[in-house]
Amino acid sequence: MTKDIDKPKETLGDIKANWEEFARRDPLWSILPFPEKKNNRWTIQELFQNGDHEIDHITDYLRNKKIPMRYGAMLDFGCGVGRLTQACSRYFDKCVGIDISEGMIELAREFNAHNEKCVFAVNNSTDLSIFERDSFDMIYSNIVFQHIPPVYTKGYIREFLRVIRNEGVIMFQITVAEVPKVGTKLRSLLKRAVPKALRHLYKKYKYGTWAIKDMYCIDRKELDTFIADNNGEIIDVVDDPSSLPRYMGVRYCVRRKS
Repeated sequence: MTKDIDKPKETLGDIKANWEEFARRDPLWSILPFPEKKNNRWTIQELFQNGDHEIDHITDYLRNKKIPMRYGAMLDFGCGVGRLTQACSRYFDKCVGIDISEGMIELAREFNAHNEKCVFAVNNSTDLSIFERDSFDMIYSNIVFQHIPPVYTKGYIREFLRVIRNEGVIMFQITVAEVPKVGTKLRSLLKRAVPKALRHLYKKYKYGTWAIKDMYCIDRKELDTFIADNNGEIIDVVDDPSSLPRYMGVRYCVRRKS
């Protein structure tokens, strides 16, 4: 059974509207929300340097795990302004970044310092039909699925397994539970009981914006079964602290079964 932290009736249109506002108001902080960087305090150089460190860590992980890699084409799912897409271009021949927000993609193209290697596109669909089967050697996504309802997340993971090449690697971060603590159950009940419009009005008052980042979780056992049922093979799963402190996140490393 899917265990959602919150269950707003969000469509992709709702999610897109939120991220278009983030792109207008505070795009860099919305991608990497360090508290001290709110209100446009990130510089693009700092943000992209952070992306370089993250991808260096990922390539070290793959090397240490002795996971063979081909460095042809990679996909950055939920690329924002290209923080990780450009970092990956130091390793891969071609890097494709996709995002639901046109505003984010416009900024990604503006900031693109690797025009010959990085390509950016808007994807508003629940699938990845813009790509053919066997298109990528690696697919990477971080702090994206935690903001997408599980029904869409599952669809995208199924698509990852379609567009990845044989022996290619899929890596994605996802939230799997809320950290148990005093008040957790009460907060979850309130989230379910209070209408979406009222919750968002409260958040607008608290945060000063209509744009909302709702959080979602998928149970580990459910996700493991889903991956196996869709011809996926789990290579490794490690704890990932990228989520907000009150959520437990993990990073999956997956292949398509031969």
